[in-house]
Amino acid sequence: MILDGSALRDVLGVEVPEVQVSAVTNDSRAVSPGSAYVAIKGFTTDGARFVPQALEQGATLIVADHPIDGAPTAVVPDTRAAMARLAVAVNGDPSKDLTVYGITGTNGKTTSSYVLHGILSSAYGAAKTGLLSTAEIIVGTERRPAVRTTGEAPLVQGTLARMRDEGVQYVVLETSSHGIALQRVAGTHYAAALFTNLSRDHLDFHPTMEDYYLTKRRLFEWTDGPKLANSDDPYGARLADEVSGTLRFGTTTAADYQAVAIEQTSAGTDFVLRTPTMELPLHMPLLGDYNVLNVTGAAAIALETGMDPDILQRAVADIPQVPGRFERVPNDKGFEVIVDYAHTDVGLAAVLDVARAVTEGRVIVVYGAAGRRDPAKRPKMGAVATQKADIGIITTDDSYDESPEAIAAEVKAGAPDHEVILDRREAIERALATAKSGDLVLIAGKGHERVQHLPDGDIDFHDATVAAELLSERG
Repeated sequence: MILDGSALRDVLGVEVPEVQVSAVTNDSRAVSPGSAYVAIKGFTTDGARFVPQALEQGATLIVADHPIDGAPTAVVPDTRAAMARLAVAVNGDPSKDLTVYGITGTNGKTTSSYVLHGILSSAYGAAKTGLLSTAEIIVGTERRPAVRTTGEAPLVQGTLARMRDEGVQYVVLETSSHGIALQRVAGTHYAAALFTNLSRDHLDFHPTMEDYYLTKRRLFEWTDGPKLANSDDPYGARLADEVSGTLRFGTTTAADYQAVAIEQTSAGTDFVLRTPTMELPLHMPLLGDYNVLNVTGAAAIALETGMDPDILQRAVADIPQVPGRFERVPNDKGFEVIVDYAHTDVGLAAVLDVARAVTEGRVIVVYGAAGRRDPAKRPKMGAVATQKADIGIITTDDSYDESPEAIAAEVKAGAPDHEVILDRREAIERALATAKSGDLVLIAGKGHERVQHLPDGDIDFHDATVAAELLSERG
């Protein structure tokens, strides 16, 4: 919708030139005629540098935290908050017409998002459901890769608006701490919220674990509808104590929605969901205790928002494969090849536990650690791999502008006996060549991602595709 000067003043709460705005962006390359360009001072550059380009491409308003000579400018105290408000306004406040389920946590939020999206799609039809996640953006039956866990506010609100306009009613929004702290989801109306767990991650962005937790907690403070927290996790238990109306899910007796009688089978996992009013037997095609928690949380949200238990049973049994989350790479070599996004010590430990439980032979893991991330977890990754795998190969993850050799050395400090092969393709090839019948090869760290960020630039790289190619070359 088009905002005139009066509407813009209402949205931003500051003086605004008499202009009209029909779109908003903080990317000068994406400016189109009638756009508001928000000059955000980022981590590596200042958006004010690109104001001339934005004006040349037709921007009618510049939003900045200081006056800009020669440009129609609205000066605001917080450019990110202003961008979020503008994104909501130009898209007609789309989330008020949708049922938005927010999912946050350190590990499991993408899987939980896919699980809940799958349940909703099975129950209400794919055309009526949408997903914004780390791996994909799904609008009805259309899918495309995501750029980051939670996109910037114009992408979030624009996608929600498109979903609304195309008849989607139920949306799962994977909500990261960055998305909350950087105002990417500000102004979104959440109908329900789910918290999976909290462990050491993103301490390059959050100064402390307490700050990380409090940021996540804000999602529950924004949500008026059902709120579910994993009470098996200390931070989840704390969240349930601190935010009124929060229900607990998990495997302990403290849970309002408790998973009991858990049984792993070759076809998946069976368990009973004990709710405040019933006991509901469930079968899911996923493996692992952590997936029991993911499905329990998603099922609890579905029941709390009114889903019929019989429909839920059928939907859980039909949950699809989650890209890059214990994803099998089909082959006829007699051993399993699994790709998983596990990129923290806690996540890697959980996936290796599942691998051990379903493997008669050896567990071989290819893993590393990312650059620009908390370096304290690097030796912990090595220690976990040493403890839980039979063979480990340390390789390069997304090193960005850090030295891959230096990162690998920090990981190897926790895994002195593990081989280092910096080239990721060569490391995967070595693991596959080492595997014998009955073994399992786990390729951890990047999961669904299709780009590897290296000091010399980005390259196309998708673990499952590379593994399939190498398996094919082996004849």
